[in-house]
Amino acid sequence: MPASRWWLRWAVLATCLLLTNGGCAFVTPRFPQNIQASFARDEMRKLTTESLELYYPAHLRAEALRMASRLEGCVASLHQQTWRKKQRDRVLVYLTSSNFNNAYVVPDYASTPQQMVMPSHLTLELFHLFNLGEVDVGDVACHEAVHYVQLQQTDGVWGFLNLVTGGLFQPNSYTESWFLEGLATYYEGRFDKDAGRPHSPIWRGWYDSVVQATGGRLNPGYLSPEQRALDPFGGNYITGMHFVEYLAERYGEARLWKLVDEQGDSLVPPLAVTLRFKRVYGRDIGSLFAEYTRTLREDLQVRERPASQRTWVKDGGYFSRLAAHTASGVTATVSVGRERYTRLTVLEPDGRVRFERPLVELLPFRRWVLGSATLVSGMSFSRDGAWLYLVMADLNAQGGYTARLWKVDARTGNVTRLWDDVAGMGGSITPDEAAYVYVRVEGDSANVVRLELETGQRTALTDFGASTSVGPPSVAPDGERVVFPLSGDAGWDLVLRESDGRLRWLTRDGRFNYSPRWLDDERLVFLREHEGRLQAHVLTVETREVVRITDAPHVVMDVHPVGTDEVVFLNRDGLNFTIDRAPVVAIVPKEDEGATARTDTSPGAEGTAPLALTAHPPPASPDAPLAPGVVAPDISTVLSGLDAPVEAPPDPGTELQIISDKPYSTLERFFIPELRAPYLLAATDPDDTDETYVMGALALAGQDRLGFHAYSLLLSFDSREDAPSISLAYGNATLSPWYIQVSGAHVRQNGRTDLQAAAFASRSFWTTPVTFGVLALRREYDATEQFPGLRTQIVGPEISASYFAGDATSYGSTQRGLGITMSAGVYPGAFRQDSTMGDVRLGLDGFTGGLPFTGRDNLRLTAVGRFLPGAPSRLLQVGGLNAGQLWYTNRTSQQTAPLPLQLQPGIAFSEYLRGYEDLEIRARDALIGSATYQYRVPIDYGWASTLWLFPSLFVRDVGFEAFGSLARTDNRANHAAVGASASLSLTFGQAVPVSLYYQYAYRFEQGLDHLHLVGFGL
Repeated sequence: MPASRWWLRWAVLATCLLLTNGGCAFVTPRFPQNIQASFARDEMRKLTTESLELYYPAHLRAEALRMASRLEGCVASLHQQTWRKKQRDRVLVYLTSSNFNNAYVVPDYASTPQQMVMPSHLTLELFHLFNLGEVDVGDVACHEAVHYVQLQQTDGVWGFLNLVTGGLFQPNSYTESWFLEGLATYYEGRFDKDAGRPHSPIWRGWYDSVVQATGGRLNPGYLSPEQRALDPFGGNYITGMHFVEYLAERYGEARLWKLVDEQGDSLVPPLAVTLRFKRVYGRDIGSLFAEYTRTLREDLQVRERPASQRTWVKDGGYFSRLAAHTASGVTATVSVGRERYTRLTVLEPDGRVRFERPLVELLPFRRWVLGSATLVSGMSFSRDGAWLYLVMADLNAQGGYTARLWKVDARTGNVTRLWDDVAGMGGSITPDEAAYVYVRVEGDSANVVRLELETGQRTALTDFGASTSVGPPSVAPDGERVVFPLSGDAGWDLVLRESDGRLRWLTRDGRFNYSPRWLDDERLVFLREHEGRLQAHVLTVETREVVRITDAPHVVMDVHPVGTDEVVFLNRDGLNFTIDRAPVVAIVPKEDEGATARTDTSPGAEGTAPLALTAHPPPASPDAPLAPGVVAPDISTVLSGLDAPVEAPPDPGTELQIISDKPYSTLERFFIPELRAPYLLAATDPDDTDETYVMGALALAGQDRLGFHAYSLLLSFDSREDAPSISLAYGNATLSPWYIQVSGAHVRQNGRTDLQAAAFASRSFWTTPVTFGVLALRREYDATEQFPGLRTQIVGPEISASYFAGDATSYGSTQRGLGITMSAGVYPGAFRQDSTMGDVRLGLDGFTGGLPFTGRDNLRLTAVGRFLPGAPSRLLQVGGLNAGQLWYTNRTSQQTAPLPLQLQPGIAFSEYLRGYEDLEIRARDALIGSATYQYRVPIDYGWASTLWLFPSLFVRDVGFEAFGSLARTDNRANHAAVGASASLSLTFGQAVPVSLYYQYAYRFEQGLDHLHLVGFGL
């Protein structure tokens, strides 16, 4: 192609990308499959209020009204914070019945409007640790509202262009991720109650341990979501929140929103973000963060374990869950580390490993899909210690979350039985092992339920109404009483269900009273906030007396008794957990040492005294635990409204002014394009300065509000061509989880006419995508004096599927895994020949950890078979493909033989062969095998901006690879190469990964030998 056409094509592409932020017009599913399927399954309605447009399932109307009432209040509060008090569009919200354990806001971009997607509940205990209840999703909605209102602050040039075109993008979406997530996390705890991560002692203690481990010397890379020292929460969330909190306290909240306004009015939003900070704060981001970290160092108070707390296991991973068998001291953990993939470990009482097993099954037809420490709850040993029970969140066939109860042989690690449809989070096994008591979540209500293991019968033990969050329960040694955490307006408290079904408070101060376990028949060990840190406490059930037994530096999690005189627990230590032990002995506050000094028989337990001698009755305060001897009233009486039935929502009254509430209309806004973007470009061809070319296009795209129907149209013209080009696409999600897409195009370009048509149906089964459909391509070349013209085509059905299961580490990528890809196509009369052509491909990928005990390397073995029966002999291209963009190579690309035009209908049949990036090998069939060993050196360092103009820069790691590849083609030719490469992995801004690499390859073929490549990949 002449240089002028390359220049013109790049100019057109750049214009198109600028106008549409990623494409001229396209059809794509509006929602993830499980959410879209819920909309297709449920009867949907639309609720309109003063500030919301809420689409919700009819059977969740009560939940929708409660969530909308809270959300509208948060939106109103945020509007008061914004810099420009101008009317904005209503917040577009979707409530789904799918359990997807997430919530998100999509910014306005080409063909999709800004929108918020909310679940009716959450089922992961992880959200409890964040101080977000599983059924009070209004707290989560308020977090998302911050994103929504922030993104809405779009003015200036982009505000006008969005108005005209239907929406291209919002400048605030290009603010650094730490500011987006940090701002939302900061505000989630500043609305009408003390909720969310800002009020979670686990969240605070987690960050404090990192600050102490680094001495407060955090580089701006700790703001990055790529920062692995902050796994699994991400630096953009946890460091971002604390940094935003510092900016608000030091400079005032108004400047946060002034920065939002500056960004929303910017002309080139991704550039000079740090200079906008300087305009608002007088300092750029780097200087502000240096100022913040200086205060961390100045205020740092190093905390150490007390003498009574001893480390039992030094490395408990960066996230873990723990349970212990009280009688024997056998301990089980599910943990993950930066160099260790998730595994279940059972430890003997002396600390020796009884067994370790991975949690993810690799082979197809596996019994479960997911296995992660963040998805576990309710780990509990049977009374004899022979069995371990736990609840693991998993995926259903549509991709939504479900949960399963596992019965694990505590001697071997074999999972011997599963119970499906737990639909909540775990609890504990009963002493007789006849039942498992857990938290079941339905709609926005949660209750304690007893599951009979033999019959599957479920019996509700509580009857709480809406928005009442319940934590994992623990069954007493008598098998009748059950204690569980309950979240109210004040926070988490403990509730006891007596054997007769009566409920009564055990604590009533909301100090994150959580994770109760029975120490004996009358005492509980549990977690409770003390001086901002989560510590282990003991509570006597009869008297409600509470005493603290640990003084851990930062965080205690999953405390369990070992016998009656010791506890084992997870202790946050720097960037990881340790497993520690401590005696069941009260910690004496220093100010009380003189008054309470008694006989101490605990060796080395300085500053402690026997538990019975130092237990103080709680203060007589309405918000404190009930005084000894006072019987708590029934909980439904104390908490009015908790036992209201779900189907009787509160009257919104003045709290929620409903403008309309009506059934959803299937084609709502379908005929109003979400994207309407024209462009016009004129240019002069350098080869003929007297001739000016004009190119233009009109892109239209739209969907109905629930994404059941979507369309796109692209009409373009080029004054050098004798006809315009047009492409149409339509997507249909009414049969979700199947998504059906049809498209057609007439493209006139470079002396040829292409006719293209396709119809495909796709969905994922669990995590395996499957696609089948029909593809039709026809290409016709214009006749010229030198060239008589030619027509070629290919039409036929195709099917493909891709399976993968594996475990990975933060530092070493996939450590064990299996991938299978399969595809096939049949094309009668391909290339206008009489024969029928087939296309069959099978790919296998196997992963294993490399060198023992490193966790930073892996070995990947790949085998690919590609067969084109009935095809012309040179149709398949092997090699000649680059893994990224090349800057330098010592060899120019070449072909063993050029592909005739008749075999170029607009689709390529090709396979990558490493080491042969410069050579196209032509064949009909090929067998390809490769082995790649990779080792990574983590760097995890970043800068707040790049040269003060460009976004942040994060250096992730340096990677080294050694590889070998071999291809055997149908002409009995062998092509083999060995080589090595080095790469530097970077991330620009919040989501632009770039890899700079050098590769050397030696080929075992005469005349090829050495190949050097320098380039980058995205």
